[in-house]
Amino acid sequence: MNTNTFPLTKNDYLMRLRRCRSIETLERVIEKNKYELSDDELVVFYSAADHRLAELTMNKLYDKVPATVWKYVR
Repeated sequence: MNTNTFPLTKNDYLMRLRRCRSIETLERVIEKNKYELSDDELVVFYSAADHRLAELTMNKLYDKVPATVWKYVR
């Protein structure tokens, strides 16, 4: 996913993950990246993926996901 020489930020990954319009698509992207990213990149990627999962679950975009939303995310 990262073709640049510098690591992507959580926001970079989140913007890319917002192309996923369904949880199923997001899960496919997560599965693919699990094998392609380094451990350090995976930590940042998973954080962005969780954020996107919360957005898809609530059908709403967030700059910062409210703590009350996490109980609805599987």
